[in-house]
Amino acid sequence: MVDSEHVTNGDIVVELGDNNVKTEPRVADDEPSDPDPVVHEIPVFLSKGVNCYIFQYPVRPATMPYDNTEVVRSRFRPTNQQVELELKLNTQNPNYDRSKGEQIALNTDGCNPGPTTAVGRTFHSSVMDKQLLTGARAVADSGRYAVGILDNNELHLTEVKGLLHLRPSLGYLDKSDRTAKAEGRVTADQDDPVDSEPAKPEAITVKFARGDPERNKKFKEKSYDYQMKRVEEEPWVEAKYHQMKTRNWEEISQRMFCGAMDTDVKNLNETPDKYLYSLKDGE
Repeated sequence: MVDSEHVTNGDIVVELGDNNVKTEPRVADDEPSDPDPVVHEIPVFLSKGVNCYIFQYPVRPATMPYDNTEVVRSRFRPTNQQVELELKLNTQNPNYDRSKGEQIALNTDGCNPGPTTAVGRTFHSSVMDKQLLTGARAVADSGRYAVGILDNNELHLTEVKGLLHLRPSLGYLDKSDRTAKAEGRVTADQDDPVDSEPAKPEAITVKFARGDPERNKKFKEKSYDYQMKRVEEEPWVEAKYHQMKTRNWEEISQRMFCGAMDTDVKNLNETPDKYLYSLKDGE
């Protein structure tokens, strides 16, 4: 119940019977209220102890991670940001279809695959005993992404160097087609230019039109074959893969903490780029 007789200078007194009257602090008319007040402050540190890359698996359900899968080999191309992970398959698992695995290995490596160290052999045994994941850069610029660790009310951020999407490689299917044709198990495709009879040489007259060399060079550099050739020229770098929650993984994770937390940034008259770099370790 509001008693209009107690209204003075815009103040309203609400009578709640025998209970005490609850009063709230009044905000002055000339002081606007803050719609977004600061409730907590956390210091933020930028670390550069690790070259961080994020792997994503767009065709793999989130409920089936690769955490318990053994990675027997990993390779990386830092310039083109390509990665290969060779996963070991558990051929002794009761859910593994051994007959299908033997058929895939036979189609891929042929009847006489040779020694395990042979360059042309895909699988290490007579069954499909591995799976290859290949990944490439998903976004052109990943500079706005970072991985953070919150510890003791401190947020440590590590810049993301790249974001890669990994998918299963089905290159063994292409190899099985070539192996089957080489062993004569399937009939060669007449429309396949690789298996067709070589054409007899004929004398022809060729005329070259004068063009713009620079323009032709730019068109060539944009072609798919040229781009793939540039990618293949970069050598693979062998890497060591450590599963999560292992000792090596924990040691590397400690590098994601900033090592120069006591360094203050005193010069605030720099450009935005120089100011961001000054926040990093030792800069």
